[in-house]
Amino acid sequence: MMPDLQHLRVLVAEDEFYVANDIALWLERAGATIIGPTPTVQEALKSLSTADDIQVAVLDINLNGELVFPVADELARRSVPLIFFSGYDDLSVPERFSSVARLSKCAGSSDLVSAVFEQYLLNMSTLAPLRGGLPGQLVTDLIPGLRLRARVLMSSIKAADSLVERTLERAIVLAATRERAQPLDAWLHELMTTIYSESPFGPN
Repeated sequence: MMPDLQHLRVLVAEDEFYVANDIALWLERAGATIIGPTPTVQEALKSLSTADDIQVAVLDINLNGELVFPVADELARRSVPLIFFSGYDDLSVPERFSSVARLSKCAGSSDLVSAVFEQYLLNMSTLAPLRGGLPGQLVTDLIPGLRLRARVLMSSIKAADSLVERTLERAIVLAATRERAQPLDAWLHELMTTIYSESPFGPN
């Protein structure tokens, strides 16, 4: 079963019509909202200039004879995760993009949808506090972020939800020990990290 992309806004830059159509169709079927597809670097940059809420990007490396790296640079500046969906090998990618996810054009729909989902989760779950100690934080407001972080750590949705449950159970027990100045989300994250380190494969 493929992940539900839940209206995730995905920029697609691809110059081959049928490939672009397939990418858009696959992601839309999974629930994403597509920006594009754009067949040139200029059009991709134009889309970026008019859309400031792009959450993930899928980029072909070569768009009508022009390398897509100016688009990738702008996405990196915005901290938008991206995937190079291309037939080009690693030697075609500059060193500054060495850590960017790559997927061959031979990949199927489930591989692409999963890659988009994973890149979004990794970007959202950077293992840093969700926000800097806002007053009046409610645990219920923080659960979606906890679930995203747990999905990065665990191998399945069921295991991730179990990790969230164990985190909240321990939080109830240790609530009196939390320093008042410590942001609630940061504290919960520390508890989750501790629980995961104690039993990374779930409760014994």
